[in-house]
Amino acid sequence: MTTTYGTTPDAEVQGDREDDDLNQSLRNIEQAVRTAQRAFDEIGRCNQLLAHAQESGEKAVQELDVVLRRREHAAVPALLDRLDALAAEVARSEADRTVVRRILFGEEEDDELPDAVGACAVPRLTADDLPRIPTVHDVEDPGDSTLEDMWERDQALASRQHEVRRERTGIAADHLRTVTARAVDSYGTPAATAALLAEARRAYELWVSCVR
Repeated sequence: MTTTYGTTPDAEVQGDREDDDLNQSLRNIEQAVRTAQRAFDEIGRCNQLLAHAQESGEKAVQELDVVLRRREHAAVPALLDRLDALAAEVARSEADRTVVRRILFGEEEDDELPDAVGACAVPRLTADDLPRIPTVHDVEDPGDSTLEDMWERDQALASRQHEVRRERTGIAADHLRTVTARAVDSYGTPAATAALLAEARRAYELWVSCVR
């Protein structure tokens, strides 16, 4: 008499185990895909934020240019505050980007980041770099002079002093405009941005000293 049992139960157990392993593998793949998608979505968000910050920063630089031409020194700090706020937002976003890229690609901390400020070559400007305002000691005195001669020398000195002050103001304004524009361009590198905006604050104080 032939039995119908044989080894069928063992075969079914083996088949169920293989199905479970396959299902688990599929679930792992699905989870990995979802994780990668969320990571790429986060990178997309960082890109959008950076683009928005640079666009807003460029508008602030355009406003700054108008303010500098009008010598409205009281309006500059608010513009610099806006640039600082945008930079802080981007810095947080770029930190998130670093974490995401580490998860996606296993990238370690960017070794070149500490050198970003040096690569950016932040320009410096101090009062010593500006043209010196002439004084009465710079005026050549021919000796015996009439009152008219003395008046003409005083007028010439005043005119030259006014010219030099305008030159100093223009140099300081150009420097402030340059560092703020470069700060906006460097938003993707927070360390460089921070250094440039710090120089912009110093440049503002120097410009104010020339305007007043």
